[in-house]
Amino acid sequence: MTIGEKINTIERLVIDSSRVSRYLGYPRKVPIWKISFKLPKNCYLFRTKDNSDIALEIESMEGFAIIPSLSKEESIRRLKTLIPSADLKGEINRV
Repeated sequence: MTIGEKINTIERLVIDSSRVSRYLGYPRKVPIWKISFKLPKNCYLFRTKDNSDIALEIESMEGFAIIPSLSKEESIRRLKTLIPSADLKGEINRV
């Protein structure tokens, strides 16, 4: 079982990605997706080595994530694994 870290989503929180070489390398470049979301005031973040390549910016109970994944559906699944209480907001864009 993975233990989550409780975060306050009112205050600004920026988490940079790591392991970027995983998706920027030749010959197979993985698409990058930007997902905007809403959060409750306090929620849990489940950061592991499997999702350490996801970048996050959160403030005022809203945020966005930059997620490398092969499809839009996979990017949503990866976000929900990282922050289960995230509610999608707006469109999901490939960047």
